[in-house]
Amino acid sequence: TLRAVAMLDMPAIWFWPNVDAGTGEMAERLRHFREHPAAAAATIRFITNVRGDEFIALLKAAACVVGNSSAGIKECSFLGTPVVNMGGRQQGRLHADNVVHVDYDCDAICRAVVEQVSHGRYPASLIYYRRDASQTIVDVLAGMRLYTQKRFHDNLAVSAVRTP
Repeated sequence: TLRAVAMLDMPAIWFWPNVDAGTGEMAERLRHFREHPAAAAATIRFITNVRGDEFIALLKAAACVVGNSSAGIKECSFLGTPVVNMGGRQQGRLHADNVVHVDYDCDAICRAVVEQVSHGRYPASLIYYRRDASQTIVDVLAGMRLYTQKRFHDNLAVSAVRTP
């Protein structure tokens, strides 16, 4: 993926991975790539933290989003941003016409990105939008009867009782 993005020779922003399984390995590979002089990483800017509103603005402004994040599937569908989704992480998830799926293959990624950038923006999709969803959630929660019973477990007291 890094090779493909570098080969495209387009300005790119690479978001550091979220704290998930495999983050350490991915971060190490990103550091190595970023610091390797022949990696052609001059066109790629690596970002570790970004505010939510800035993240959405970047997704909206992007010519194409490349990766395997749910943001490409969900937020970009509404924004109309072209997406190249790689691998099986989002397999089976509902997606709009703005998403093209490819394997982790450098040539396939490059071809898909070029096609998506040439296509340009897509019409906004409402597949992940439901009018008044927040209020519906609030109404359901407000109408629920919540009850919590505290339970105390004091192992010290139990062992003290059993001691002769």
